Amino acid sequence: MRKFILFSLLGLIVTSCASSGGQKQVCTIPSSVEPLSREAQFVESTSTAEYVILASGKGCNVSQAKQDAKKAAIWFVLYAGDRPLLQTSKEKRRAKGVVAEILSNPDRYIRWSSAPKSKRKEGPYVVMSYLFKVDVASIKNTLLDAGVIASTEEISEEVGLPFIAVLPESDDEFSKFAVTVIEEYLQDRDYEVYVPEDETQVSNIIKTVAALEGKTDPYYMEALQVGSDIFVKVKTNVWKVNKYGRTFLKASAKAKAYETATGKLLGASTGFSPERNVTSPEAVVQEATNDLADKITRQIRKAWIKEAKKGKPFKVVVFSNESEFRNVDKALYRLFRKLSKRPVKRLAAGKSAATYVVYVKGVPNAYELFLTLEESYSGPGKIEKVLDTGSLLIIKAGSSTEDIVIE
Repeated sequence: MRKFILFSLLGLIVTSCASSGGQKQVCTIPSSVEPLSREAQFVESTSTAEYVILASGKGCNVSQAKQDAKKAAIWFVLYAGDRPLLQTSKEKRRAKGVVAEILSNPDRYIRWSSAPKSKRKEGPYVVMSYLFKVDVASIKNTLLDAGVIASTEEISEEVGLPFIAVLPESDDEFSKFAVTVIEEYLQDRDYEVYVPEDETQVSNIIKTVAALEGKTDPYYMEALQVGSDIFVKVKTNVWKVNKYGRTFLKASAKAKAYETATGKLLGASTGFSPERNVTSPEAVVQEATNDLADKITRQIRKAWIKEAKKGKPFKVVVFSNESEFRNVDKALYRLFRKLSKRPVKRLAAGKSAATYVVYVKGVPNAYELFLTLEESYSGPGKIEKVLDTGSLLIIKAGSSTEDIVIE
């Protein structure tokens, strides 16, 4: 009888243990192609076409966890960080089917993977972390081919691509080197780009226009002179980092993009290089600029599409005689109001000169804008073109344009 009671008690204890947490958790992988893990972060740009991403993945074993980590890295490039390929809600809706195809074959877009960086258990799952080199260019091409995101050609057909001036903010060799890197990046994407020559001289008429607005920035004047729609100022910095008895180099590249006609800031970003044990600073400057180029180009593209759909901005500078300027000013302002899709901005005015910003749709350059103004002008005398370059138009207006002096 005692033995029976003892065995009964033991049975109850074992049953109680099994039912109170001793059950083994079963590991199952969902059928969805999306990653179980969304744990990923940007590390560096080895080039403008490839990113190195640190990603973690979950699985029932190491192999499954690594495959999930690859998906997490690609998911990051598509949706996360400060430069996702899919930026608008419209693009994300369009991309659902294509993203499923991309994630179902992650090896197609992974160019290199490291040895495991970490391993841990999380419930029934093994969690593994790796560095991956992701072929961002190939992912982007897949999205372009599927019509998910717009190509530069499509943007050009819809609103026109901007003419961009890329200028070094300082005279050091590394900033000039960074300008060249960004120039090549933009040209590869079909943008028209201007990079200054060492001996570029700003004309007196441009200096006069800048003085009328109270602006003395030489980069603004140079961008205005070449007729750029947008100008980008670039600056770099290189410094040393001492670690483990060794000297490493690290670089940053900063850029600000402005709309030339208005001076409006369209974007600002900074790129960084990793710390490298190298002797040549150009290597880390190249990496920092690669990191920067993609960021600032995305900002420019997004801002330009938004702004240009409302009409391309033109800076129009008008010179006249003091006796006629009041009526010239009135006639042109009324005409600008009819042409402009947005409120006309009157930036500066004197006794015989004024500067306007007008936003006009369907007019690609300043010369065509002049032809439109010439045809519709109803003020005193006539208008005469002094200079047209890109988004800048300078005109004289009055009964005797020969007597009008620009100074």
